[in-house]
Amino acid sequence: MFDKLTNKSKGTLLAFVGVMIITPDSLIIRMVTVDTWDLLFYRSLLPGSTLLIGYFILFHHRALNDFKAIGQPGIINALFILGSNITFILALANTNVANALVMISLVPLIASIFSFIFLNEKPELITWICSLLCMIAVIFIFYESFALNQYLGDFYGIVCASFVAASLTVMRHNSHINFVPSYILGKLMTAFVSLFFVSSFLLGASDLFFISLMILTVGVSFVFISLAPQYISSPEIGIFFLLETAIGPIWVWYFINESPSLNTLIGGLFIISIIFIHSYYMIKKVRNDENLVSN
Repeated sequence: MFDKLTNKSKGTLLAFVGVMIITPDSLIIRMVTVDTWDLLFYRSLLPGSTLLIGYFILFHHRALNDFKAIGQPGIINALFILGSNITFILALANTNVANALVMISLVPLIASIFSFIFLNEKPELITWICSLLCMIAVIFIFYESFALNQYLGDFYGIVCASFVAASLTVMRHNSHINFVPSYILGKLMTAFVSLFFVSSFLLGASDLFFISLMILTVGVSFVFISLAPQYISSPEIGIFFLLETAIGPIWVWYFINESPSLNTLIGGLFIISIIFIHSYYMIKKVRNDENLVSN
């Protein structure tokens, strides 16, 4: 059935499913009681090793070659994944979920800027305008976070968004490469780095249950997201990350009553609106350009 879909439909389906699976991830992190680095270790080891074993079982005849084929782009992408894994956990450890996810919603705009710097793609005027408006909103949120001593978490959120945007840029520029092995490598690299900071390897039954769920939220989800750039552009993928920004805090608010501040709500809604408008414009432009070329 999947083979009968158009490339645009395949990419859209992969991105949507991937992001929807990841939306409860922040709630699951909040439910875990272990230390930050202990969480990062298991959050990387379990999904990474599960995906590695699953990949070799499903594609045993070519799995080793797939890992070799990622080349330098795959290694670079794995390092970006390593960075995003660490900074995401540090963001949530130092600020509330809504603030962290609002900062991460900047992924599409940062990806456009990276494309300008590294891929020589000249951004539209609307990109610069949207970037400026989002920067103003971020400062608005940061101002309150500074007063509440949560600014470090917001900063880690922006750094995380930069790593994710860099990863999307690499995958977009090398869409002929299967980046699933690269993602698996990134998770295992994160587990190796965090290993040196683990305070205890003991897990309670509750923590083991919630961390096991991360096999889905940060394992399976990013397999879908890693495949999406083969079919659709970064702006199109980036727009789906707004679902996590919108839905993630709702999970946390509903189950553990962690409410975002008024500044975060105002700034977050403003940023989501701006990025939605920007992403929609870029998607329409890409389609118009494709139509002109085909005609």
